[in-house]
Amino acid sequence: MILVIAEKPNVARKIAGALAEGRPAKKSLFGVPYYELFRDGKKLIVAPAVGHLYGLAPRQDFFGYPIFDIEWVPVYVAEKGKEYAKDYIKLLSVLAKRVKEFVVACDYDTEGEVIGYTALKYACGVDPGVAKRMKFSALTKRDLVKAWYNLEPTINFGMANAGIARHVLDWYWGVNLSRALTHAIKRASGKWIVLSTGRVQGPTLKFLVEREREIQNFVPKPYWVIKLIFEKNGQKFVANYEKDKVWDEKEAKKIVLEAKKGPVRVAGVDVKRQKRNPPVPFDLGTLQREAYSSFGFSPKKTLDLAQSLYEKGFSSYPRTESQKLPKNLNFRYIIQSLAKMPQYRPYAHILLGMPELKPVEGKKEDPAHPAIYPTGEVPKPGDLTKDEEKLYDMIVRRFLALFMEPAVRESVKVTIKAGPHKFILSGGRTVKEGWLAVYGKYVKFEEVTLPTFLVGEKIRVLQIKREKKKTKPPARYSPAAVIKKMEDLGLGTKATRAQILETLYQRGYIEGKKSIKVTPLGMKVIETLEKYVPEIISVELTREFEKKMELIMQGKLTKEEVIEEAKQKLIKILEEFKKKELEIGLELAKIVVGEDNVEKPLVVGKCPKCGGDLIVKYNKKTGKRFIGCSNWPKCDVTYPILQRGEIIPTGRTCCNGAPVVIVKDGKEKRVICLDMNCKKW
Repeated sequence: MILVIAEKPNVARKIAGALAEGRPAKKSLFGVPYYELFRDGKKLIVAPAVGHLYGLAPRQDFFGYPIFDIEWVPVYVAEKGKEYAKDYIKLLSVLAKRVKEFVVACDYDTEGEVIGYTALKYACGVDPGVAKRMKFSALTKRDLVKAWYNLEPTINFGMANAGIARHVLDWYWGVNLSRALTHAIKRASGKWIVLSTGRVQGPTLKFLVEREREIQNFVPKPYWVIKLIFEKNGQKFVANYEKDKVWDEKEAKKIVLEAKKGPVRVAGVDVKRQKRNPPVPFDLGTLQREAYSSFGFSPKKTLDLAQSLYEKGFSSYPRTESQKLPKNLNFRYIIQSLAKMPQYRPYAHILLGMPELKPVEGKKEDPAHPAIYPTGEVPKPGDLTKDEEKLYDMIVRRFLALFMEPAVRESVKVTIKAGPHKFILSGGRTVKEGWLAVYGKYVKFEEVTLPTFLVGEKIRVLQIKREKKKTKPPARYSPAAVIKKMEDLGLGTKATRAQILETLYQRGYIEGKKSIKVTPLGMKVIETLEKYVPEIISVELTREFEKKMELIMQGKLTKEEVIEEAKQKLIKILEEFKKKELEIGLELAKIVVGEDNVEKPLVVGKCPKCGGDLIVKYNKKTGKRFIGCSNWPKCDVTYPILQRGEIIPTGRTCCNGAPVVIVKDGKEKRVICLDMNCKKW
């Protein structure tokens, strides 16, 4: 028997239905469905994971940092609220004992490979190297059957190792840095308030803060625009002065006066026709941007909808950076299927009449998956939600447009001379629709048809005027623009960028769904980290490790090398953080607990062991106070202290360098050496 491991229950159902000779037998164990079927005389069991079944957690936890000794554990141990995964792990564990062969059929990307790898190693208890791999980009019967007959001999260890390295690095950065921020605030204010940052989260917030500063520091500058308003054939037209902006008011007045003296005639007419090729196939980033522009969908929502369309079998795998379609894709079959839907039939028939179907393609490639395309599976009424219908329509129309003729646009530039000055009137229209016939609803071309102008023609001027304007600050990023900026900077991956943005919203660092504004908290976090430990939010450092994970995928580096390098880098960053922990905490506490509630911890002297500050601390569980070293946990020096009374440092030391303090309780004052064995006081 062969155990086929799918990433999710509905994908397991799709795979079982595609591979079965007849109907697969649906069974259940621990409340989790799985399928038994026959293929070519072999018995197959198709069983699901439910996304990641295993996550990272400390071997021995303590509330401090740094912490690097971590291991893979079931997700319900690593994270609260994921108890549902327990039954899926139990199912795979039981089924693994019944079979001799294993096939991983998770999504073919780094996350899918990590899911398959950890499921095999920990749930099934087998060496991941024994499993074969189904590789597919669409969940149609023909794609799945083809993948079955072309099994990869092993899982892709390059992707698996890169994915494991990414998980470890993200855990190291996210957990350690978030703990560091939380400790800093506790030390400064005595309050436990959780703040977070991460390997990609911090640099992303940084470029949003930089834009916010540009806006805040922007000083508007006045300028003038000059317009010539005239009439022709009963219509009003506005021609603009050849310089977009005139910075001097006196000059603007002079231009208007000289232009009004005339004469005003057409000095030139320039007509150009230009071919506009169809847009290239959708990669995930482009799909997210266009869905935001057309429907207002957030990048996360677009990814979720695209994933749902993939799992239902109507479009290909969405997490791709490719702008190329598979060479062996049966374009004619897909278009014939799309022709069954009335809204696409006219365009499909045009394409089916062509002798050759050759799509436009872009430059970007992805070794794992092609560009996003409709599979040819036709949705029935009720199969799709309204939002899924919108995204599906965009994907289908984009696909059909790839094969259509270029559109032809005509642009007209009319130059009008008023005295010694030139004014420009522009127009543009679509002369030949081409691909715009099918995809034009998602493309915004302005249609401005101008009447015929002749050189030397006299213009009937209605008005020549100047208008005062002010320069505007740069626009805030939209969610789609953030995803594009992350792509350009090499931050995150196609699969993670949308979630990073959502995390920034959840942490209260940004707000605004259409125009992203950084909150005072987000501004303060970046301002503080820039001041004290700028490497935490370094775009360059994050991008460097992204490149190294690509090299792991290519087999040019090992995951162990990259993880160790990242660990050593982070140790240095955290050492620097520890030195400035109090200052960082004081800065952050001003915004998270309020300036009035921020008190510097009382320093009673210097630690005789390491030279750090000996400060008044409070036990997290009992609330009792004690004196401890500021360099804990590296330095474990502590002293007990009376629970009542004001502690007053004296600047003196006694036994073994222990500080001498005064404890004032009402009128009573006691001079105390912190060393319990001291008999002097």
